[in-house]
Amino acid sequence: MAEADTENGPPSPRDSVQRAHRAPRGRPDRTGYLRLDLGESSRPASPRVLQALQQLAPEELSHYPDSSVLTSKLARLHRVEPQQVIVTAGSDEGIRWSFSAFVEEGARVAIPRPTFGAFLTAAEAAGAFVERIDYLEDLSFPVEEFRKRLSPLTPRMAVLANPNAPTGTTLPNETLLEFAHLSPNTLFLINESFASYQEHSLLDRRSLPPNLLVLRSFSKDYGLAGMRIGYLIGHPEVIEALQIVRPQHTVSTASLRAACVAIDEHAAMISHVAEVRSVMERLVRKLEARSIEARATAANFVLVKLSSPLQPWAAAFAAHKVLVGTWGHVGPMANYIRVTVNNDDESARFLDTLDLILHQGIPGAAQVKGVPGDWTDVGSEGMA
Repeated sequence: MAEADTENGPPSPRDSVQRAHRAPRGRPDRTGYLRLDLGESSRPASPRVLQALQQLAPEELSHYPDSSVLTSKLARLHRVEPQQVIVTAGSDEGIRWSFSAFVEEGARVAIPRPTFGAFLTAAEAAGAFVERIDYLEDLSFPVEEFRKRLSPLTPRMAVLANPNAPTGTTLPNETLLEFAHLSPNTLFLINESFASYQEHSLLDRRSLPPNLLVLRSFSKDYGLAGMRIGYLIGHPEVIEALQIVRPQHTVSTASLRAACVAIDEHAAMISHVAEVRSVMERLVRKLEARSIEARATAANFVLVKLSSPLQPWAAAFAAHKVLVGTWGHVGPMANYIRVTVNNDDESARFLDTLDLILHQGIPGAAQVKGVPGDWTDVGSEGMA
């Protein structure tokens, strides 16, 4: 056997991939930590999901998965036709498919900042020319500036999260529809992963403009982040283009079963979301009683204002086995950590840890001995 050529190294990826933003992928080992950093639920919204997974038959694990049942359920839930729905392995996959199907090399893409880091990675990896539009100092969306980027410039795609992470802010449906009307040749990818935590959704409407594509996930409201399942709803021709670039069978049988049961348990999800909202209100009041500025959001997390830089805070919490959200906290977010809300017990542990850190003081260095993770990247755009 010929020896490998070690002098030149392996082949290089495409230039756009080499230049693309590298979103942080998570801490090296999150086992044993209280995970308040990524918007994860502490449990599925309904216990029936786990029961259904335990009842999977052997042949269901050995045969290729079929997403048609879930597609039909989603179509009925949102009052659309099945050909307007496509199931994905989480929201990240839906984002990648959208760029693969609709964005050519060098095409213009409009993405607000800060927002979900997967948008920027997918856009740059596709070779797009990315225009960033910064959120305002009060964390509100830059509506006027965004309008200027739409007409007459006409980006190939515009990507918005509504509600947005990490700001936790939201836009009314009317504003999103106005954007779509202003630039009818732009595909608007609207990530509604947190939509159940607010009072409106584009999917509440009977019909949508053909250039609106709505992305949903079962991670945040149904509590199924570990199953990696989501879906896109849009015009049939848009969905057909996504079907062309979609690999076969990316969503497992177990994930499909979990999602089907979760939809049947829709009332349990609504109850779970209402409880999270109540816990959030109590947590904000307790923070305010400590004279700490806190913001309830339209998502499942609270923003807590501390001091910049955030690296020492993130490391200090991790030293006490608590992870808080900091990735993507740039610009007006630079002084805020993001704290996932689940229940009063987790909130109490967060508050106890915060009190202890405030009493002891935080280390001035970006790294804390014995704490895994690179604390120099917490201000970069990443998982939000």
